[in-house]
Amino acid sequence: MQFDFLSTIVDKYQSLKYSLLHAQTFSQDHYGFPPIYYKIMETDQVRVGAYQKAFAKYDFTDKIVCEAGVGTLALTQHFLPYVKKAYLIENNPDLREFIEDKIASNGWTDKVELIFGDAMKIELPEKVDFVVGELMSIYCGNEYQVQIFKHLRQFLKPGGKLLPERIVNVGQIAYAEFEANYKHYPINFTRHLPEQLSLQFEVNTIDLYQEEELRIQKSIEVMPNMAGQVNCIYMHSFVQIAEGCNFTGTDSLMPPTICKLENEVTVFMGKPVKLNIDFTYGTNLDEAKFWIDE
Repeated sequence: MQFDFLSTIVDKYQSLKYSLLHAQTFSQDHYGFPPIYYKIMETDQVRVGAYQKAFAKYDFTDKIVCEAGVGTLALTQHFLPYVKKAYLIENNPDLREFIEDKIASNGWTDKVELIFGDAMKIELPEKVDFVVGELMSIYCGNEYQVQIFKHLRQFLKPGGKLLPERIVNVGQIAYAEFEANYKHYPINFTRHLPEQLSLQFEVNTIDLYQEEELRIQKSIEVMPNMAGQVNCIYMHSFVQIAEGCNFTGTDSLMPPTICKLENEVTVFMGKPVKLNIDFTYGTNLDEAKFWIDE
């Protein structure tokens, strides 16, 4: 039985190449992500466990917390029993009944104010000790993590904490096969990894307490470690949820992703090239531009 299941996966390796991309793409049909994505998220022990570790680092007892994008309460349920008050923000009205039922069944109704709306516009009635939110995508290119925390951090008490607080975006120049109409895709299986021609380099670091700029425009000198054709950047994001509590991507959140360059070039080992970068947080990686000077 075990090998029958593995055989099924092996038979579908190629057809599953873009399955994560489709599962993590916003769907207008129900004002949010496809139902399968919530299941992928809820069953990701690495993702949830990283946040549990961060929650354990701080004392949430009798604290006031705001969480943006609570979804199906995958993170919320791990701090809500301890807090004095929680402002829970969600933009998907289809989740209202589920969230209200779960809060009521656990006896949390009196300490929760449930807010449906745009987290970038909501005003909180008081200062909070923690702002929690994992509205993240690789490089924060698709999701509004930077914009939401830029707005909500004004409601932090002095000494209050953002979770997460810091994101380091890194890359490698690489070569991958792209089918028509695809400019980027997350890695689902290792056989979908690109041919990597450099070591990792830092693209930029996002300090969520301070970040103001939403558009990143810069050039980076990259040293190829191998010769060959380059047509993409292989992207990773390293997240500091709290000091010592880190998350470096899984298939449910910020998976390593390939994004096609504007041009394809030949590089040579030991001969540096200039990688140009232009993208905006919370738009779409299909709009991001990466290219190498020829």
